[in-house]
Amino acid sequence: MANMEHDSTLLKKPAFPARAPRPYLHSAGAALAPRAKAGLATEESPAPARGPKEAYLPDRRRNTPDDFEQYALTAGRNGWYPCLHSRRINFYLKTDEVWKYGVAGSGVFGRFRATFLIKNKVSCIVQYRGSFAQCLRQEQLRLFGYPNLPENLARPPARQLPRPPYNPIVPFADFFNR
Repeated sequence: MANMEHDSTLLKKPAFPARAPRPYLHSAGAALAPRAKAGLATEESPAPARGPKEAYLPDRRRNTPDDFEQYALTAGRNGWYPCLHSRRINFYLKTDEVWKYGVAGSGVFGRFRATFLIKNKVSCIVQYRGSFAQCLRQEQLRLFGYPNLPENLARPPARQLPRPPYNPIVPFADFFNR
């Protein structure tokens, strides 16, 4: 009976395969063992190989710190659009009403693919270009000004929104309302 219990434990696979830690090579050429207690290696693993199209991206991002855009996604036609707040699943928007405000660092068309814009029946309008901080400030100003936007005030009071339908909770809202 003892052999059967022993055999059944051999058939089970371990949760994680046991592997001995590999030594890392120091820049001087000496092999170093990884730190056991901290769980950190002394040297980083090499960066993955990049294709020719991706090779320029890190340099391009570093050289353009002021290349951000604050945008508005607007309704392309009258209809129901997804809503992320106010306990609503959908919200009815008229043509050119704001569906979402946001900031994109890679250009708006790097942020949204054409299929996303077509599927959601929205168009994109760049409202401001500048540094990330400037664009974020413009976005916050537009979000906090949304309740007083004429398109929102034209709705009955029960259907007015505190922010555009596709913008979730506004960050720092309590901080600015003090």
